[in-house]
Amino acid sequence: MKLQGKSIVFEAKHQAVVREISFPEVTEDSIVVKTKYSGISFGTDMSLYEEQAFPSSNLSYPLVPSYEEVGEVIYVGKDAPWKNGDEPFKVGDRVMANEVRYFPGLCAAWGGSAEYAVKNKKTAPFPADEVVKIPDNVSYEEAVVAYLGAVALKGVKMVGITPGDTVMVVGCGCVGISAMQLARIYGAKRILAADINANRLDYARKFADECILLDGKDDMAKVTSANYGNQADVVIECSGNPDAVSPLADYVRPGGKVHLQGQYRSPITIVEYQRWNCSDLTITCSIATNAGCKGEVLKYISEGRFDAKLWDEVVPVEQAPETYAKVEADRYKYLKFIFKWEE
Repeated sequence: MKLQGKSIVFEAKHQAVVREISFPEVTEDSIVVKTKYSGISFGTDMSLYEEQAFPSSNLSYPLVPSYEEVGEVIYVGKDAPWKNGDEPFKVGDRVMANEVRYFPGLCAAWGGSAEYAVKNKKTAPFPADEVVKIPDNVSYEEAVVAYLGAVALKGVKMVGITPGDTVMVVGCGCVGISAMQLARIYGAKRILAADINANRLDYARKFADECILLDGKDDMAKVTSANYGNQADVVIECSGNPDAVSPLADYVRPGGKVHLQGQYRSPITIVEYQRWNCSDLTITCSIATNAGCKGEVLKYISEGRFDAKLWDEVVPVEQAPETYAKVEADRYKYLKFIFKWEE
């Protein structure tokens, strides 16, 4: 079976279109998902739109962007490798589809902004490419947001949070706000939110104990003032700003931990390395997510422990070209846009 349908395609720098494409062949090891909603990642997708991620990657135009894709199962092959627990998926299941890594004639830049997700061993070969059922009490829109929650969860697990820790999150986009909530679930006693943009701090206020505007003026003193005179035990950097990394050593206590969670568009330089080295810090970094993380975040949403209502607006997919341009013009004004694929 061969499918044709619409997709968002980045034809070139700053050129997003919605057009007809061909989809991968549907085989007996395939699950096919009809997309209901997808999202814009302000980190990865916008770097592709602005042609800033290519030098160190194998990506090229034209490409199908996004990894935030949810929809309804319309086909399950007899050899499909994924299951819903112990049961096979069935037609009509609501699922997170996410990564598709192959399209005929197009670069699959995670391929989530397309009318169908054809998931099989060729197009989704990695454990984290799994199909995951959405709980009945979780909306499609919340499940779109859950993917970046799963990205944050991988980092929270990797850095290791001890119950009672003060965790400082730098960068208050969807990944940062997700990290705040997950750090709390994993035992953090106190959450500090920090950003260079006051508007982003407004988004973060309901999730943090203290919000800190980083403007280069006595930032370390602001951190200790917000934490009873102490530095943080753990700092998670989610802004994606390379210039944000070097100052992190001032915000974390000696023997503490720093996790780099952002998608950085240029090299990171750590100035005065002795400052880091003499503090005995543990530094970790992560990208993407792990198998099981999507299901865990969906569980927290279903239980009311994770607030995934982290979007500004849901717009028809036909408005994709102007929406990408809108985000580029003033990305810090927004948190997330979600595309609706059907009226």
